Amino acid sequence: MYPSKLVSIKYLFIFPLFMVMGLYISAQSAFRSVSYGTKDGISSLRCRQMIKDTNGFIWITSDKGLNRYDGNSFYVFKHKQDDPFSLANNSCNGLLSDSKGRLWVNTEDGLSLYDKAHQNFTNFYPDTSVMRVPSLGYTQMAEDNNGRIWMGGIYDVLIFDPATQKFMTGGWFDFAKKSGIIKFNKRNSIIQSIVKKSKHELWLLTVYGLFSVDTKTMQYSYYPSKDIDDYFAFNISHVDKNGVLWIGTYDRCFYTFDPLVNVWTHHKCPPKSTNFPDQMVVIQPYHGDTLVMMRMDEIYLYQADKKIFQKLHFKDDEAKVHSANNINLAVFDDDIYILKSENHVLTRYFNSPLMIQKQNIPFTKDFINNSGFYIKNNHMLTGDWAKGKMLICDSLTCNTLTYKNGQSKTGILQLYYRSLAGVSYLSASHVVFILDEEKKSVEQLSITDCFDPDIEIEFRNFVEDNSGNVYVRERSKGIFKINRNNQSLEYFDVGIIDDSYGALYHDKATNKLWLATDKNGLYVIDPLTKKTKNYPLSTSFSMKKGFISDISGDDRGNVFLLMPGRGLMHIKSKSMQSRLYTEEDGLISDEVRYGFTSDEGIFWFTTESGIMAFNIPKNKLYSFENEPDAKLFFHRIFPDHTGNICQNLFPGQIICLNKNIINKGMTPGKLYLKEVTLFDKKLKSDSIFTLKYDENNLAFRFGLLTKSVVIQPEIEYNINSRSWQKLENDMSLNLFNLSPGKYIVEIRQKNHPEIRHTIKVIIRPPWWSTWWFYTFILTATTLTGFWMYKKRIAAVRKEETEKNALRQQISKIEMSALRAQMNPHFIFNCLNSINRFILVNDTDAASEYLTKFSRLIRMILDSSREDMITLQKELDSLRLYIGMEAMRFQDSFEWKIDIDPSVQTGNVLIPPLLLQPYVENAIWHGLMQAPPDWGIKKIHIKISSENDGQNTIIAISDNGIGREKAALLRSKDVDGRKSYGVVLAQERLKLLSRSNGNDATVIIKDLKSPEGIAEGTSVIIRLSSIAKNSTV
Repeated sequence: MYPSKLVSIKYLFIFPLFMVMGLYISAQSAFRSVSYGTKDGISSLRCRQMIKDTNGFIWITSDKGLNRYDGNSFYVFKHKQDDPFSLANNSCNGLLSDSKGRLWVNTEDGLSLYDKAHQNFTNFYPDTSVMRVPSLGYTQMAEDNNGRIWMGGIYDVLIFDPATQKFMTGGWFDFAKKSGIIKFNKRNSIIQSIVKKSKHELWLLTVYGLFSVDTKTMQYSYYPSKDIDDYFAFNISHVDKNGVLWIGTYDRCFYTFDPLVNVWTHHKCPPKSTNFPDQMVVIQPYHGDTLVMMRMDEIYLYQADKKIFQKLHFKDDEAKVHSANNINLAVFDDDIYILKSENHVLTRYFNSPLMIQKQNIPFTKDFINNSGFYIKNNHMLTGDWAKGKMLICDSLTCNTLTYKNGQSKTGILQLYYRSLAGVSYLSASHVVFILDEEKKSVEQLSITDCFDPDIEIEFRNFVEDNSGNVYVRERSKGIFKINRNNQSLEYFDVGIIDDSYGALYHDKATNKLWLATDKNGLYVIDPLTKKTKNYPLSTSFSMKKGFISDISGDDRGNVFLLMPGRGLMHIKSKSMQSRLYTEEDGLISDEVRYGFTSDEGIFWFTTESGIMAFNIPKNKLYSFENEPDAKLFFHRIFPDHTGNICQNLFPGQIICLNKNIINKGMTPGKLYLKEVTLFDKKLKSDSIFTLKYDENNLAFRFGLLTKSVVIQPEIEYNINSRSWQKLENDMSLNLFNLSPGKYIVEIRQKNHPEIRHTIKVIIRPPWWSTWWFYTFILTATTLTGFWMYKKRIAAVRKEETEKNALRQQISKIEMSALRAQMNPHFIFNCLNSINRFILVNDTDAASEYLTKFSRLIRMILDSSREDMITLQKELDSLRLYIGMEAMRFQDSFEWKIDIDPSVQTGNVLIPPLLLQPYVENAIWHGLMQAPPDWGIKKIHIKISSENDGQNTIIAISDNGIGREKAALLRSKDVDGRKSYGVVLAQERLKLLSRSNGNDATVIIKDLKSPEGIAEGTSVIIRLSSIAKNSTV
């Protein structure tokens, strides 16, 4: 909160009542005042004491908290029930800044020690063992040589030792009681003042009188006054350099006590209103031996050696000061602070010289000051545009400028210039004059060049080159040169084509003319050769030329272009190196207007928001927000006879800024963190905040600590070096929903960007987003993946080993099956059959049998090279085999192969030579062993599928004698071959199931009649269908 009355600055003047007050009174100073109330942030109308700490903050106690004033705003510390680091109690009384710079606060409940680093408190509470009534008084506090804090409590003095953090009683009450000083209790025996006396002694002022105590021996001394029987509302306000005590009272003016001679002196106060007691409640040192004294209705200066009172009259503040509500007064750095129990709780009067003054021009009321300047002899030149007249004025009278013929209508005054030769020139739009200040007359210069009658002539500013030639700018044609021989204006043609010329400047360092045009930017001209060089000054983002309202500079090659809307450009004329200053660099506005360079190397310039300064040697900008009238400077400026910066002020004044304002303590102040809250809960202040991921809603409040009263400055912030943003809402910055990460928050004053306050905020990520968790997950994943990889490699290797073993076993079995198929007995039988066909001259049969035999042998050999063959190939070889056996046995049995249409035999894979052993077994041991009368012998092979083709069923059935009878009639060589082939087939099916996971089963059934007579055998082979393109 900022002061509600700050813009309405009042002035306090000290008027001499007595000439004998000489030195101090003769140096009359002007004081500005600023008042604050509860709406400006003060906690209460009942404020009590004030103190200034070592950092420059002023602390004010009240019944509703502790106020901290930084010269710009207030912050209130209060007790909070749920915060052990808040004030001990909101009702605060005395204050002490100890020898270590620590701040102690005396509250109703206990003693609070302020922690500067974290902006919170450590509290210490006395108990009834040292204090019968647990309450501290309204007394001041003092520190003894051992660092102990002495304070007044009800009934006795309390001592707090920070080293032991223990309270103890001082023993004063017992001393006064035993000495007979206390005969009965007066107002709860309140201790009213405790102040330092010497290295090991303190003064105590109580309702029973004045005492001192030796803090080493704890021995008390009593200093009675025969004229005082009740010291209620007495207080030791001041101890001077001679050790004299100045004691304020509520109703007896004031006393002094000189301990060297042990003398009390009662002093008389100035006359008072009958409505007020004869009081002087506060006495404070001011300048030298002068004291400031306060009573409820008046403020006085008191010259101690003369015993003279001087009432302070506060101009425009009489009602405020004399409101009979004065509570307390303090003097800090020559500023006077007054506490009151009214809306203006605190008023600060600060000693500050007037930096801006306005001088009235003493013309008649019907004259209007449209343009004004200080000229020779510090006279004022002013012009009324409507009347077309000009005046020269001193502080009392004005004289009208006239032509030599007495004509007074001289035109519209634009600019004034005095050459190095002492000739004064005026531009009056359509004409240029030579001014005679003594005679108050003008002489018009003739123009040798003709103007277009449709163009309005507008002469403006003058410049002078190193040879003493004077040039004047004309708005539409450019530069005219003044011929000093015939006092005429000659057109200075440099070949530039434009129709609007905005500024003219001569740079002494290079002896060049600088001419600004509205359309083509800047031209730099050599006046000797008339050679020109153009600088369009276009922006990088558009083709718009740089408009220049004024050009100014010093004699050392520093040239300034004032470019409204773009800022201030500083150019080194010898190298043409430039730098553009904008609001980002500290300008109060980019709308710059006109400039002037002083002899001290300060470039002064105006903006739409007021005047600024640029220190050329230091490359530093200055603004003057503390001076409200600085905003009145927005037009052309010029120096007065002392070098102060002045400007015409419509309608009847000239306003001047003291050139020394830069050297008068224009300190920018110090930014600091006032408060930080997390979800509206106050945190300890710090420069680094490390928080959890869900603690990401922060609010920062900043303050500006200044020695001088300032208007609220514009504060900017950036986060992580991004663009600067204006800080709104009472210098508060709210950061919501911050993601985990690091944030650097920087705060600065816009007009003092070099001074910054930095805060670092670290939002820790949740544990599942931390680097160590990611490392753990990565490590665990890597180890798991590696373990799974190793396990998979081992499983693959084991599987390959098993497969290789199976392949070897299958190969062996297939070779055995091949040998079983190709055994010598089978081949011998085939050859015998062929031989038999030959012997009986059945050559066709022999040929057919031989062909089938050779084909069968080839098919068996081809199939033996593959792990799997199609069912169609297996059936083809099976047909050859059965056909050969039928021919061999002279077609003694019938055979048939039925294939279900749903079975695609060309696409179903089975192991080669799988079916032949079962068919051979059926023929040799089922059919051929049957007796001749058995009837028609048959063998039937049926191919079908089930489960939508997922399984292939091969059924081989015969109507032979059955397995039981065949076992009884077995033949030695045949049985061996039969058993061996079937066993091999079954083993191959088992290996097939193990190697590719496909089910393969063989079921052998004995076929019997209802009477139990064997009628044959059925072999059912069930295979999982393996497609031709499948990988086995």
